[in-house]
Amino acid sequence: MSNTLDDHLVALKADRLRPGMYVAALDRLWLHTPFPPGGFFVRDESQIERIGRYCSYVYVDPHRSEETLDAVIPFEPLPATLLAPRVSSLSIEEELPWAKQALIAFRATVKTMIRDVRNGKLPEMVALNTSLIPIVESVKRCPDALVWLLRTEASDGYLYRRSIGTAIIATVYGDKLGLDRNALIELSLGALLMDIGKIEVPVPILAKSENLSPEETGLVRKHVGHAVELIRIIDNVPARVIGMVSNHHERFDGSGYPHKRRGTEIPLFARMAGIVDTFDAITQDRRYAPAISAHTALRYLNGQRRTKFDDALLQEFIRAMGIYPTGTWVELLDGSIGVVCAQDSQWPLAPRIAIVSKANGMPMDAHTVHASRLNPIIRARHRANPGFSAPNLEAIV
Repeated sequence: MSNTLDDHLVALKADRLRPGMYVAALDRLWLHTPFPPGGFFVRDESQIERIGRYCSYVYVDPHRSEETLDAVIPFEPLPATLLAPRVSSLSIEEELPWAKQALIAFRATVKTMIRDVRNGKLPEMVALNTSLIPIVESVKRCPDALVWLLRTEASDGYLYRRSIGTAIIATVYGDKLGLDRNALIELSLGALLMDIGKIEVPVPILAKSENLSPEETGLVRKHVGHAVELIRIIDNVPARVIGMVSNHHERFDGSGYPHKRRGTEIPLFARMAGIVDTFDAITQDRRYAPAISAHTALRYLNGQRRTKFDDALLQEFIRAMGIYPTGTWVELLDGSIGVVCAQDSQWPLAPRIAIVSKANGMPMDAHTVHASRLNPIIRARHRANPGFSAPNLEAIV
């Protein structure tokens, strides 16, 4: 299976194949099947039955097929983001092409949602849920891939980026906690909608670089109520999503808003959301404060254990993200500089790092190493040195 899929390929359920069709790609890696890599013609019904034992969907090339697709059956092409390999895990290099497709589709849906709300229209819940399915599946295969893209690719619009970021980070967090797919979609949806009420807050207030007045602070805090009013009139929004949006600014010690709830009075998803929202916010440049590194953000959160945040949930969040989260620029003992590209679940202080700079500060061909006792990470950086950028992991051999 190649890293990209040609636009003319048609996604087809395996049981709808017919002899004479040319199968150009599968819904999983070729090496996980007995079929010849690169593509093959379907010969007979027995081969179709065999394909169905391995694949739910395949990609048919109509240009090379001897059988015309539309003459056989009507079909609705499925987005490639829903047809990624059906395996339990992939490396970040293997997952990145699928993660990119999922993220492109997700970004488009979020842009539409924000535009619709600004124009007085309700979000399309079917579209939102559909766009979240590939996000959840990508995280389950390789949580590092989407976090890498989130941290290394530029995005436009603060609200837009925050909506996407909190949804992805919440999914990684929920998956680490062992939530099932339906719960992960609800958690992601709640994270996506948490700040939608800020559309009702005057832009000059959101963009103000000075300290807000008490009146302005009150207007900003009303975004929670605005969001709840919006989603309550949408059909079929799960109760956990409403509770998450309603309470994501409540804090464990009762110091949050709008209802001053404390401890387990705050729903589980909302307690998780408070951690996710804070982490993502402080790792972004804001009107009143510059971004900090993801590693420093975890240290800050850790200092709020048992006060602002649920101790047990916060510990699980740190485990989910890693001591040096994926996408964090770091310096090793030998002076080399790189960016964390994958976590090691067994050794949190030994993530995989894409090295881009020698000890003397000179750029070098990117390659990956694991932090170790002999060459540990000595510091995290918010940004790389000028001129350095995150490498293309798919190109590193």
